[in-house]
Amino acid sequence: MFYHVFGIFSIKITIKKVHFLFLHFYHFDMDIIVNPEGYMYNDHESFIVYHHKVFLRSFGMNYFLILVAAILFTVQTLCFKEFNKRYMKNLASYFLFNFLYFSVVAIILIVAAGGVHPIHAPTVYLGVTFGTIFIIAILSYMKAMESGPLSYATLFFSFGILVPTLVGLAFWNEKMGLIQVGGLLLLLVTLYIINAPSAGENKKVNTKWLIFCIVAFLTNGSLMTIMKEHQVLLPGREAKEFLFLSFGTAALLSILIFSWYQLRNKREAVVSHLTGSFFWMIVLGTGMTTAFGNLLGMILANRIPAVLQFPTTNGAIILLTTIASMIIYKEKVTKKGIFGLSLGILAIILLSLK
Repeated sequence: MFYHVFGIFSIKITIKKVHFLFLHFYHFDMDIIVNPEGYMYNDHESFIVYHHKVFLRSFGMNYFLILVAAILFTVQTLCFKEFNKRYMKNLASYFLFNFLYFSVVAIILIVAAGGVHPIHAPTVYLGVTFGTIFIIAILSYMKAMESGPLSYATLFFSFGILVPTLVGLAFWNEKMGLIQVGGLLLLLVTLYIINAPSAGENKKVNTKWLIFCIVAFLTNGSLMTIMKEHQVLLPGREAKEFLFLSFGTAALLSILIFSWYQLRNKREAVVSHLTGSFFWMIVLGTGMTTAFGNLLGMILANRIPAVLQFPTTNGAIILLTTIASMIIYKEKVTKKGIFGLSLGILAIILLSLK
């Protein structure tokens, strides 16, 4: 709900500037003005009102898409939680699950793309790179969680949103106002509060853990950057094909890792428990939310700057997941958690303002 309210607040502020620009650029004698959709207006005021409406629809739609994407990824997170709780027994079961839901993603996207057809080179090499880095990110994150403090490993991984944000400012000519900078800093503080280690957690760090954390941070950030770069090179085109190659590559690598693990650990690599209707519901749920969530991410990458898209979307996912966990799993939220949740809401509001 607050997405729409504060999105409109931001639009009202910006509209004054837009109104001034239209008055400035269209202040000349003209009896009829034709808009891009072909409608004709016989006065300047109607022309300005039309563009105000277009601006409102476009800006409001961006916030709506962010909200829908965040909801999809929240459901995806809940599916992961159910898998971990019920079926995660070894590395083999994890990568077999990955292979299955990656395959669902690839099938959905190739059907949505209308089958196989010629594509541009950037779609091929960026898609394969995305899929490969995706697996590296998973492995490095898992190793970081195994070799050191879990909470700090999660924090490193979450901070990956900084990578596309900084790349956008440096290479994509994106701008970030002081208010948005404040929102980003607040979001980082929120991530720290949410992932702060508990009193009994082992906080001892080592070089191996730090290396895995840095790799996880960079690869997670690189995934968002590659997604955006594809839409910079091919705006509004071949998003489905890019994602098909990305998750198709990830599926292939997952089944290879699964096979390798089974060959080396035949006794431990038991996957016979991965059966039943509920398991396949989790596979389909994870696959569908991953496919449509990432597709919305590609659409947003072509519509809004990375400095807005990734921090806002990830912040919304964290907030919605926390709320969902409270409702579904009856997880208790401490005062620190409520404080972090409040900061997160404020961070998203500031990030959405110009």
